[in-house]
Amino acid sequence: MGRREPLTEQERERIYQAKLEGKTLETIAVEIGCSLSCARKWWRRGRDEGRKGLQNRPQEPIRQGPLRRFVPQVAEAALALKRRHPRWGPDRILAGLRTDPSLQGLPLPSRIRLAVFFRERCPECVAKRMPRSTRNPPPLKATGVHEVWQLDIQEGVRLEDGTPASICNIRDSVGAVMIASRAFAVQTDHHWRKLRWTEVQRVLREGFTEWQTLPDSVMTDNELTLTGSPTDPFPSLLTLWRVGLGIRHRCIRPHRPTDQAQVERNHRTLSNFALGEAGRTNLSALQQTLDQERVLHNMYFPSRASDGGGRPPLEAHPQLLHPRRPYRLEWELALFDLRRVYDYLATFTFQRRVSTAGQVSLGSQVYSVGRAWARQSLLVRFDPRRREWVFYREEEGGAGDGPLLAQRAGCGNPDESEAGHPLSSRSGPVDPPLLHLKGAGLRDC
Repeated sequence: MGRREPLTEQERERIYQAKLEGKTLETIAVEIGCSLSCARKWWRRGRDEGRKGLQNRPQEPIRQGPLRRFVPQVAEAALALKRRHPRWGPDRILAGLRTDPSLQGLPLPSRIRLAVFFRERCPECVAKRMPRSTRNPPPLKATGVHEVWQLDIQEGVRLEDGTPASICNIRDSVGAVMIASRAFAVQTDHHWRKLRWTEVQRVLREGFTEWQTLPDSVMTDNELTLTGSPTDPFPSLLTLWRVGLGIRHRCIRPHRPTDQAQVERNHRTLSNFALGEAGRTNLSALQQTLDQERVLHNMYFPSRASDGGGRPPLEAHPQLLHPRRPYRLEWELALFDLRRVYDYLATFTFQRRVSTAGQVSLGSQVYSVGRAWARQSLLVRFDPRRREWVFYREEEGGAGDGPLLAQRAGCGNPDESEAGHPLSSRSGPVDPPLLHLKGAGLRDC
């Protein structure tokens, strides 16, 4: 077993002296009772530094922390800079250290070591990290034409007559064609307004009619007009209308306009083509220019988007002229299925607080559940079979399947044909039978 305790100064001198007298290090190690490497170490120390090198050296204090390998001046200067400028990050502090004349020639730590050092020594100067939100996966990309239409609104177009305008654009993400483009005057008494959902519906109908097809889905951003209130999960009337036609509504991820990059780029293309001097004269001139440029783009413009390879969109994708889900305006009444809306609403559970008058609201419809439940929180679900809103008491800490309180807005025969609804107008562009959807109340009778 090897020796555990360190050599004394006398034993180190014996090693040095014995080697000078001609003994081998192997013999000296056996006489002293140490290893060969230990004897070799002290012989070399005495040879290089003399008898002074064999003496015990004062131990330096062991520096702890992320900057223990750097001279103390570096840590002191970094700490002083951080406390003087708490908003500076590690990169800015490191830049300050590099320009400090007193630290010239000294090794400096990395930004990672500085960040750890600041969290240990001056946590009050370090900005608190906000929890990283869960990353939503990007939406699935379309694989065929008329599978996904991207819809977006270009705002802030100022015409020469002083009228502010907004342009609603629709683009096929795979075929690279401009499906529709409609300009609206948005002047108000004091400022300008957002587009109404009925105006967006008009543009979609124009696209359905021109291309004689319904897309599988329509993608939009999270605009209030397009998706409904951000504080209330109740879907917008525009969404319910699309659901009735069997069109899925997709939303981009919050603050990710690149999820529908094609229609965003479409704004710039139209601005370059149509928003010249002639197009900005008035609203009528703007719309005429938009129509002309859209036709030219689809039929003749050498597009590099998608897989067009520099060919016009209709030449690169002739299947755009073949309807995916055939549509005509006069067919909309038959294509619209209110049962799809009922089934879609049944997937939601809404939470509502009862007013002092015993009422709750869903969309623009008000329902009475009784003053006995004033100021209490209720859960509301839709029963697609009975076409009724069902109100439950929210159990404290439970899953919300509390006792049934009331059922409201139930009317009509569930077996009645939706297409032959008596209140649906049959002349002109109508919204059958969603025309009678008032907020949350499905008034179809």
